[in-house]
Amino acid sequence: MYGNYCWWSWFRYFYLDSCNLVTMILVDKGYYDYDFEKTEAYVPPVNWDDTIKTDEEVNGILAMFGMSAKRGKPETDEEIQSYILKQMEEQ
Repeated sequence: MYGNYCWWSWFRYFYLDSCNLVTMILVDKGYYDYDFEKTEAYVPPVNWDDTIKTDEEVNGILAMFGMSAKRGKPETDEEIQSYILKQMEEQ
């Protein structure tokens, strides 16, 4: 703030400017940003066609969580029963 340490900086700090004034200037500079200008944040436009995932990408994401989208739902009661019996035999 006062440059190099010399007689003039010492004179200005201790006699022309008081220690309290210098301290308040330094505290004030750290707290306020006088050059701040509020601007609107730029929001890039989203192309929603690029966000659509393929079946392979969806299966890869589900595989990370231990799930699979390839398992089809059983359509009949017999398929449900055979699936449950198969699971019971494996245990």
